[in-house]
This record gives sequence, structure tokens and C-alpha cells, in this order.
Amino acid sequence: MASCRVNGNLAPPTTCRRPCNSPLNVWARVATIRNTGTVIFAPRRTARLLLRPVGLDDVADLAERRSDPTTAEYQGWSVPYSIENAQSLVDECVALGGPTPGSWYQIIVVEQATQRTVGDVAVHLSDNSKTAEIGYTLHPWARGLGYASEAASALCHYLVTDVGVHRLQASTHPDNAASIRVLTRLGFQPEGIRRESYWVDDVVTDDALFGLLAREFRASEFQPR
Repeated sequence: MASCRVNGNLAPPTTCRRPCNSPLNVWARVATIRNTGTVIFAPRRTARLLLRPVGLDDVADLAERRSDPTTAEYQGWSVPYSIENAQSLVDECVALGGPTPGSWYQIIVVEQATQRTVGDVAVHLSDNSKTAEIGYTLHPWARGLGYASEAASALCHYLVTDVGVHRLQASTHPDNAASIRVLTRLGFQPEGIRRESYWVDDVVTDDALFGLLAREFRASEFQPR
């Protein structure tokens, strides 16, 4: 399953959770910083995908995606995921306007060829914006196509190049082999297991930790297929 831990709301961390000819280098817009520390996120494209800010029209799709049992299996929410919860999450992201220190921000991933929503990627910035925790969640139909790696790589590129983070990190269930493959493909290094530290209602599981420094990402950026 292609998902990396992301909270059911915008609370603090519990995620996942190119060369010069790369499509990422033709992005025309760059991030601007608000006085609040928010980084304004502008739409950007990869070879096959569009990453854009979450909007009010995404509420129903978000609720549907998070209500899928295979999507929620290793995540921080229970199913079904209500329209009300999805609306609250989208409202918070719209109010933020972009990645903000101390908050989770969702970014919608769209398949350019069909304009179909693939899923979302998410980011949580540390208080000083030097560390970014990432996550990703895809619809079942979009898995196995390399979309998780392509979207997560685009997010990492944005965070390193536009936001200027020093460190990227993610976490996932130790049994979530598909998510671990995505992180490994992007160059993330395993950094250990937090035993019985991740709670969903009354159930606790271990948390597998991964990290990637900005200089490491620049040296070996993933090439999406």
C-alpha cells in the first residue's frame, strides 16, 4: 500500500508517512514567506502529475479516500472517515494557505492526463522550518504506478529548494512494505523503531522512522519514471 502516516487532523507529527532536464526545474513560481511563517504553495507539475493546494471541492474525495480500509490500515484515523472530518481538515488547510510551522498541510495530487485525483501528500514543518515531516496517501487505483514516489519526490524538491529545509523525515508502520519502498527509493535512511508509540484509539503499534538530509537529497534526487 502506498501511504505514509499522516494524522487524521492537523496536529503535530505522526506521518507516513534532479538533474537540469527534470520537469521539476521548469516550475515558474516559487514560494513566498508570510510574516506568520507560512510558505505559500503554488501549483507545480512533474512529468505526469499536478500538485496543487487543497480546496473546498476536495472534501468528498478526501472523505472517500480516507474511508477505504486499505488506505487507513496503517494511518492515524478510523473508518469511515466522515464528511465533517474531511471538511474540517480542508478548512484548516485553506485557512493556512501553505505549509506552516507547527501544522500539517495537505497538497492534492492530480493525474494530468485524466485530471483525476490520485491522492495527496502532506507536510509538517518544525517551529524553525528547518525540518519537514512528509506523508502521502493514494487512492487504491493509483497504487503500483510510481505515483507515490513521483509526488513525494516533488514535495521533497519543493521543501529543499523553495522552503530551504535542512532535514526531511517520515514514519510508517514497520509492516508497511510499500511505503518503506517509496521512502527507500527517495533516499531516506532507516533511523530505528519507536516501540509501541503510535496510537489509533486504543490500539498501539511500533513506528518505523526514516530521515533524509537536504544535501543527500540534492546529491541523488529520485528520477520518476
